[in-house]
Amino acid sequence: MKKNKKKITIMVIGIIAAVGIIIGASYAWWNTRITQKGVNTIKSDCLKLSLVDENPISLEKAYPLTDKEAEELTPYTFTIENVCNTSIVYDVNIEVLETEERLKSEYIALAFNGNKKRLLNAYPSTSPSLENGVESYGLASGSLKGKESISYSLKLWMDEHVTAEDDAMNKEFLSKIVVNASLNQVVEAYSESILNGADPLLGDGLIPVEIGRDGTVTKANIQNEWYRYEEKKWANAVILEDESISYKDYEVIPEENIESYFVWIPKYSYQLWDLGEYTGLTEIDETKPHVIPIKFGLSNTSDSVEGECTTPMTSGESGNCKIGDYMTPPAFITMGTNGLWVGKFETGYKGAITTANAQVNVNDSSKVQIKPNVYSWRNITVSNAFYSSYNYKRELDSHMMKNTEWGAVAYLQHSKYGSATSVRLNNNSAYITGYAAVKEPTVGMGYYKDCENTAVEMDGTNTINYKNPASQVASTTGNYTGIYDMSGGAWEYMMSVRGDIKVGNVGIDSLNSIEKKYYEEYIFNTNSNFANSYKYRILGDATGELGPFQNFIGISTSNVLLSSWHGRAYFVHESQPWSERGGLYSHGIEAGNFSFHSNDGGSQSYVTFRIVLAI
Repeated sequence: MKKNKKKITIMVIGIIAAVGIIIGASYAWWNTRITQKGVNTIKSDCLKLSLVDENPISLEKAYPLTDKEAEELTPYTFTIENVCNTSIVYDVNIEVLETEERLKSEYIALAFNGNKKRLLNAYPSTSPSLENGVESYGLASGSLKGKESISYSLKLWMDEHVTAEDDAMNKEFLSKIVVNASLNQVVEAYSESILNGADPLLGDGLIPVEIGRDGTVTKANIQNEWYRYEEKKWANAVILEDESISYKDYEVIPEENIESYFVWIPKYSYQLWDLGEYTGLTEIDETKPHVIPIKFGLSNTSDSVEGECTTPMTSGESGNCKIGDYMTPPAFITMGTNGLWVGKFETGYKGAITTANAQVNVNDSSKVQIKPNVYSWRNITVSNAFYSSYNYKRELDSHMMKNTEWGAVAYLQHSKYGSATSVRLNNNSAYITGYAAVKEPTVGMGYYKDCENTAVEMDGTNTINYKNPASQVASTTGNYTGIYDMSGGAWEYMMSVRGDIKVGNVGIDSLNSIEKKYYEEYIFNTNSNFANSYKYRILGDATGELGPFQNFIGISTSNVLLSSWHGRAYFVHESQPWSERGGLYSHGIEAGNFSFHSNDGGSQSYVTFRIVLAI
């Protein structure tokens, strides 16, 4: 909930009530009067802060300092005290003042309250409040009860990246700390009009965050704009390792205390361009890939509305849907949600320090971590992937991803609200999450040569890690707010299966033992025992709609089934009834968020899984 920024007006109202007057009709001496003994009183409290500071910063004849040199600087410290009894909320901003020759904010490094160094212009921009203020950046926010106080520290210096070629000589940087406070009253949270109500929902333990241009994570102030889908800025949230630690708005959340990242996929409808009713192989159609029209909103599409159709939920069915209609993806309908929190990365195995360490076939939700620069959890059966996902955060309805949920992400990615281009391959052969190929793959069909094994957080010649800003091409948005590892890395098992399969051999005794919303079942047909039975797709699952399909001869001379959307295209069939998505690090142009394949559901060293939350 948002906090009201309305300033208070102090009012003192005295009310004296006269009651019980009885007037006699005939005789004046039959009059009497009774008055209230006490006085009705309203006394306002105050709204006042005290700011005590020490060591104002004064660097004369300053020059760029290394981070180590900056550690020796004496910090400016200040304490904010709420001297009244009323609870208040506050923001701490640093405002840059106008000078004749002003040193640019991008040259100023800042260490606030003991956190790691950040450039000043990497902090959220706010509106200046001082008469001579030209820029303002939000450092922190929080609340104070009556008579409560809090202290902060600040170091400022010229960053070491500033060179003699920069316009930084004989300049002056002046700034002031500004604290804005208001009554702690409840108002509405930030929302974006184009989402039509499908704004992110936060549950227990989900901390809303913003991700800076350098990948730094800060706690979001939900009163202010912390996402903007119109500008491809998707909402992010994290789950902490130590949930007892409380972070203030705009405070940096250290990577070591982040267990998992999630990204919000708002509910929407999309315009159908293909019903996927393909009965065999022909030739691919290069004109099929396009920017997919999207409409956000909470309602489900309906046959009674012109230009809409009811989502056909059964495999192989099209209902009344026709090309050009808008349809709500089944991912939102089956889970009954206004959106989905999708794991930002492939699921990692907590504690793994090598590729082999993360190859563990167990049901253990305590080992789940979803973050960059960790080893992807592989060699796990569908059963153990399902139950590890299901038991991860029951209060947030955690579960293993399904094909239709993958499709909901893929179609949003290829709309104007996503990158709408190819998602760069994660070509790290050590299966480390969040990596990106340096070059766009141009070949595949068997094996892509520019793969590379690196250490965690280390760049290679052909692959770069998540913290390298150039890795953002591997995101569904082309920036840090999107979802990663949807192209390459490891294949990802989906909880989507051919319905006739005997599932006991992968640890699931029967699909009947699992609530229907947590899996998808493709119908069985005596003629559907082949990997090209695309007509049995579920509309919205990003399989059959990606046709037409073609058989290619790859580099290794083996046949490869490929869709018109440039990815492998193997539908579930009798010997490989379980669906998997995304492709492998070595698949080049065959991998991608539109790539789909099939597997037997057993433990494979090249297959992982992804987790979704449905609040």
